[in-house]
Amino acid sequence: MKLEKFAYNIYYMTNISLTIYNEDVKIYETNQLILPDQLIKDIDSQKQAIIESHKDNRVIRVQNKFGLTFLCIFSNLKNVLIGPFLINDDYEKYIDTLILQYRLINNDSEMLESFYNSLKILSDFQQNIIVNILNKLNFLEEDLPNILNVKLSQLDLTPSNVTKDNDYTQKQIEKSIEIEDMLINIVKNGDVDTAQKFDFQNISTQHLVYRNNSFTNMKTNLMIFDALCNREAIKAGVDLVLANKISVNLKFHINKISLSSEIRTIAQKILITYAKAVRDYTLLKYSTNIRKIILYIRKNLTSKISLEDIAKDLYITKEHLSRLFKKEMGITISEYIIQTKIEEAKTLLNETDYNILDIAVLLNFANSSHFSNSFKKVTGLSPSDYRKKPIE
Repeated sequence: MKLEKFAYNIYYMTNISLTIYNEDVKIYETNQLILPDQLIKDIDSQKQAIIESHKDNRVIRVQNKFGLTFLCIFSNLKNVLIGPFLINDDYEKYIDTLILQYRLINNDSEMLESFYNSLKILSDFQQNIIVNILNKLNFLEEDLPNILNVKLSQLDLTPSNVTKDNDYTQKQIEKSIEIEDMLINIVKNGDVDTAQKFDFQNISTQHLVYRNNSFTNMKTNLMIFDALCNREAIKAGVDLVLANKISVNLKFHINKISLSSEIRTIAQKILITYAKAVRDYTLLKYSTNIRKIILYIRKNLTSKISLEDIAKDLYITKEHLSRLFKKEMGITISEYIIQTKIEEAKTLLNETDYNILDIAVLLNFANSSHFSNSFKKVTGLSPSDYRKKPIE
């Protein structure tokens, strides 16, 4: 994966900024900080100082006096700067100090407060997950690099100025990666049974779900877990449109969490959802033309889909299209369209408050009776009865 695309994906999934430098020159940035001009200028100067001073394969963590933290990674003459982010939720004091130091008033002070409130709080484990993703992309030249703490005022990076992070040992990193690999394999293999039985309660409090971490931190961790599972599902053959739709839906659930007790439930939901996607929607087993037909149907699920439209889009005749699909899939295209719409309807019934008519209209059924009859034919239940039963 191209480094710039990886940087954008991390930003899209987690809202954590990334900047890439090539021989000390900024070549890519995911987003511009929304802050008063003087603050942006000072932070950019600090970022430049970090990358100009870091030219070895160690991964360093630098925190300025206002709590803004960066991870700096160097390889192949390029620096990747991850951040700013926070490492704890004790940031109110920094806001007050900065308002006084920069004499911020009205909109500028509100902008600063909004900026800090939007920053992600990353634990050591979460930081190591991001570093490990880079490692798996072969960006780093060494395996399992330690994250080393460096003071912004000591950027000569001499050995006396660099201290190992004692809170996150090599043994813990290896254990975290072992758990990560185990969960990723469940997604990669579409192993829904194992996903449903997986006991998040028994994972060590130092891995994936934290008992002693801040609530915001735990939600951020779920966002990163979603990003990891999303990546593996795509690699396993789930099409990009579907994978993106799943991720957007899961983020909605993550953002709605209001109790710490819901964290493990959502973690399980993420694991099961992606495992099901790989099991049910992976396209690798199909021929090229069948993949194209399935993708067309999925992308146009809320529209009226006709055999003529599919044939025109794929530049093949309707007759040939029908023969190909029936031979490989064992059902007609019309039957597959109905089944796919019903699968989507099941999700909407389970996860939204839409009424039956709304769902029928959304999925372009002729009317609510047509929808209800089709639903019962496929599932054996009416839509209202299906909504009442426990979620599988």
